[in-house]
Amino acid sequence: MAFFSGGKDSVFAVMKARQNGVPVDCLLFNTHEFPSPNVHEINSGLVKAMADLIGLPLQVLHLEPGKEHALLADLFSKLDIGVVTVGNINVKDQLEWYEQLCDETGAALYAPLWVGAGGSSLPTLMDQIASGVNAMICSIKQPVLPAEFLGRVIDPGLAGALANLIDPCGEGGEYHTLVLDAPIMSGRLVIDKYSTIESGDRLMLAVEKFMVEAKK
Repeated sequence: MAFFSGGKDSVFAVMKARQNGVPVDCLLFNTHEFPSPNVHEINSGLVKAMADLIGLPLQVLHLEPGKEHALLADLFSKLDIGVVTVGNINVKDQLEWYEQLCDETGAALYAPLWVGAGGSSLPTLMDQIASGVNAMICSIKQPVLPAEFLGRVIDPGLAGALANLIDPCGEGGEYHTLVLDAPIMSGRLVIDKYSTIESGDRLMLAVEKFMVEAKK
């Protein structure tokens, strides 16, 4: 199983798992009780389409505050999960949370993107781009990032601009992405219509219409 948001790091982690022979039989999309909207939940239809293009079933689990570990442990037991893949890169407490969960459930943790606590995520981002992960910025934290970053697809030039402002991969929550295309997807996603939502310090894209385009 792989934790999956539809963002670039979760997709790239699944790519790495497949390349290295680590089994990923399903994708896990978690929903939460946040006081403000979550961009991945807003665009859950796009995430489901992405999972279909990857060719893996999407498990959806709602996490209640204070019950996250118990709910996940129960799901792992029901699905007999042996290996858990995550896309964490350089935030230690986040990785430790998954380590504790896996210790409690007897599953092995696989974190193929991990570079070490506080390490630079720029090489990982550049590797993603070079590997064919086509990710669009769908949420930004203001005023950390200017509004013009919203909706842009990350290329080497934009990666350099991000590195001058924040952690390049957005490991501090400075931005989030949705993947439109990747080598493990059988088709690409094309967004036809979206609206912009502002909630607190967050500026987000809500996709209202999209289509799946065949790869040539």
